[in-house]
Amino acid sequence: MDVDSDLLAFAEEVLSEMIQAEDSDTGDYELFVKHFDDVSDFGPTRFKKELLCIREDLGSYQSREYLGALKGHIDPDYPDKYPECVRFNWRGIFEKNETLITLGRYEKDGKFVVREIMYR
Repeated sequence: MDVDSDLLAFAEEVLSEMIQAEDSDTGDYELFVKHFDDVSDFGPTRFKKELLCIREDLGSYQSREYLGALKGHIDPDYPDKYPECVRFNWRGIFEKNETLITLGRYEKDGKFVVREIMYR
């Protein structure tokens, strides 16, 4: 899927902030969730647990390579929940392993917000 350069720039900026938030020993929860529209099911405690798992499995972040974008998720029960969702994908290179990094974003109230970030 071809994406507008502004959308890709947004995704790159957000991913850089999230990786920076994961970089310190305790992490920076506020920086990590800065662009999410809803974090009701993802609080500071869960963030720290996820951070520990990432570090154990992958080690520290080294670099990334942009792979492309895909049309986003559509919830069949709520098809208008994530309008114009796009999932950006990178090959993430970490100290111990490589992973696919996916960042989903959509537009809400005239601005881009993050729906999800996943390491697979």
